[in-house]
Amino acid sequence: MKATPPSPFLRLVRLLRPGRNPLARGVDRIEGTTLLLLSLLALVLLPVMLTFGSLTYENLSAQQARQVRDRHQVVAVLTSHVPEETAGAPGYVAAGGAKVPARWRALNGTVHTGLVWADEGLRAGTEVRVWLDGSGRPTDPPLSTVDMAGAAVLVAGFGWLTAVGLLALSATGLHRLFERYRVRAWDDEWARTEPDWRQRSR
Repeated sequence: MKATPPSPFLRLVRLLRPGRNPLARGVDRIEGTTLLLLSLLALVLLPVMLTFGSLTYENLSAQQARQVRDRHQVVAVLTSHVPEETAGAPGYVAAGGAKVPARWRALNGTVHTGLVWADEGLRAGTEVRVWLDGSGRPTDPPLSTVDMAGAAVLVAGFGWLTAVGLLALSATGLHRLFERYRVRAWDDEWARTEPDWRQRSR
């Protein structure tokens, strides 16, 4: 009957707790301790990355507050048709819309013209709402809660996964070094015991 090899989880447990194995060597205990420390470090880094994510959200919230204070919406009238297909057209942006000429009235009553974003297919004369900065120029809308939450999750999640990946690579590299040391130790031990074994087998 062919023996079933131990699962990766059992191999990890044996490396983390080699003391119960009567055949465990000193290098096995060192490797087990190293893996345990790396695992604990990965757990410690989780709340650290969550803190970075929280700080990111707070910074973006302050930025959003400034944007809401400095930006405002007005109604603009398109002075040109929006092309049905914008991909590849000079000065246009794909993904369902384009920048086209428009006219709007500022809060002080003055009339301004410029390029504004509008959905594709809209005709000249259509009214669209646009965001203006403090200087009266078209700009992006303030950050949304979804944008801020997504950025915070990305910072925390990507940061932690990157750290765990680096720790895993470190563990793999250390395991290979320990494995080479074990092989050399086995070869040295066999070189010492092999002559006695041959004499006894005669």
